[in-house]
Amino acid sequence: MRRVFTVLTAAFVAFTFSSMVFAQAATQTEKKPATVKTEKVPAKAVAKSATGKVAKFDEATKTLTVGDKDYTLAAEAKIVAGTKEVKAADLAGKNVKVTYTVVDGKNVASKVTVAAEKPAVEKTTEKKAEMPAEKK
Repeated sequence: MRRVFTVLTAAFVAFTFSSMVFAQAATQTEKKPATVKTEKVPAKAVAKSATGKVAKFDEATKTLTVGDKDYTLAAEAKIVAGTKEVKAADLAGKNVKVTYTVVDGKNVASKVTVAAEKPAVEKTTEKKAEMPAEKK
């Protein structure tokens, strides 16, 4: 009797595992392969920076000319001098650092930082008091 019970248990276990394998194989063959769409994803824009003196600012086109390059100010562009915000119209003639990205061949500025002005160094021409030579 013990031997019959062991054989029946083994047959039941074998049947159970084989039915799971067959069921799994059936569901894998029924699945349709997913269609993969490949689109050209534009490369992430890399932030660049440039420094120089502002030649001019065009309010109508929001274009800032630094050196020989033009930068279009983005709508959310920040213009700062230290911790204070500055108006773009006040930038003419100042040294700035422009943080920008190239979008569709145009330089789009996201941040303009006005360089801190160095205080003018006054040259003092002090004459040293001449001391008479000591005689011995």
